[in-house]
Amino acid sequence: MSKKAIPAVHYPLIPSQQTMYYMIKFSIHKSVMQIPTSITVNQKMDMDLLKKAVNIEIERNDCLRLRFFKLDKEIRQHFLPKVVLSDIPVKHFTSKAEMQACFETDAQKPVKWLKNEIFRIVLFTTPEGHTGIYFNVSHIIMDALACGVFYADLLGVYNALSKGEELPEPLYAYEEAIQADLAYLADTRRYEKDKKFYMDYWTQNGEPFYAGVHGPAFLEKMRKKTKNPELRVPPAYDMLHDKCEIARYHVSPEQAGEIFEFCRDTKNAPENLVMLGMRTHASAINYRTPDTLMIPLCSRRVTYKTKRMGGCLAQPLQLHSVIEENSTFRDALAYMFGMRTQLYRHSNFPYLHARLMQQKIFNFKTSQGPSFMMYTWLPLYLPVEGDIKVEFAGYNPGRYIMPLYVFSLPTQSDGGMDFYYMYRPNLISENDIDALHHNCINVILRGIRNQDMTIGELMDSIS
Repeated sequence: MSKKAIPAVHYPLIPSQQTMYYMIKFSIHKSVMQIPTSITVNQKMDMDLLKKAVNIEIERNDCLRLRFFKLDKEIRQHFLPKVVLSDIPVKHFTSKAEMQACFETDAQKPVKWLKNEIFRIVLFTTPEGHTGIYFNVSHIIMDALACGVFYADLLGVYNALSKGEELPEPLYAYEEAIQADLAYLADTRRYEKDKKFYMDYWTQNGEPFYAGVHGPAFLEKMRKKTKNPELRVPPAYDMLHDKCEIARYHVSPEQAGEIFEFCRDTKNAPENLVMLGMRTHASAINYRTPDTLMIPLCSRRVTYKTKRMGGCLAQPLQLHSVIEENSTFRDALAYMFGMRTQLYRHSNFPYLHARLMQQKIFNFKTSQGPSFMMYTWLPLYLPVEGDIKVEFAGYNPGRYIMPLYVFSLPTQSDGGMDFYYMYRPNLISENDIDALHHNCINVILRGIRNQDMTIGELMDSIS
């Protein structure tokens, strides 16, 4: 960009965006950091009205007007005052296979966010006559919860237009969040306080252990290769062999209802249960180690304002848990909640700074990361009325540098839950994913039915 064309107001990437850019920068294939999803509404919608709603959404949701450029070799961003999509594609599918193939192909085509393409949107109809919205967006401008905000607000706008009512309450500006994050980085006192927390956090339990969902064979192979029998963290991050697959599992309304009821009764969060279930499985198949580390993706959307805001705010948090086998399910869940709460209190601290600190303390190479998976809980609830149902779908972007990414969400269509597992097949097999999912759910259900069961007893029940 020429100096004459540089916008008057522009910003550097904030830490959440820098994390996403880091994963793009150190990837051979650039499609790894985009979010391809769709929703389908079980009714026929007015396409012209839906197109109008999309353009209104672009006005309301300022992150959709972000543009990026390089200045002195650094990425900068600015907001366009107005963007109008004059030609929004509409596709009419005659089969589910045709629809799936279309979106899977697009999902693996990079969103060229440095060339003024920050998202792609397609409106479509299904063979049953239902209406859908496919949305493939750069992770630089949106996180998973921002996609939920986008879908919910877009449906709200459409509903208001179709009824001749006032539009929903306006969304809040992502630009304000960018300004707030930059102010945090400039606040030395707050930054140093969070930095001290992480220094203590990494040293209190010693070097973490990589408990891969593929079991210990890869670790043992690397121990032999490096001639280091004490190696705890193998080089499982791979930017060359980053082809990934995605597997979807559905939890029945009955089982999901039991989980949600327990969460309501105990004031717990579903993600705490899922993370405990998954780390128990990982522990059981890796020498029954008490030491695991996983990365919950923190949305940082805790206020009413941030919950009604687009943009990329999420920060990965490294949850290092050490849970002995004699701990009860109840106590382990409380421990996980406490650890997660501690990390949330320091969630403004840049993930990349915490990761670099960890690398220096334990002398890790870039390819070494103790986390066996990243996890997101997506509380997606869309505004529908009466018998109208919405179905969500996620698609495989094709490439992922980490071994495993999991996200789960409640399914509005039937009251169940969906789990999506994005994994690298050169390291993790379909059987590994199948075992992880079923053992996770079994651990959760056994634990909530008998909270005095020990972690050791729950491990004994893992097949």
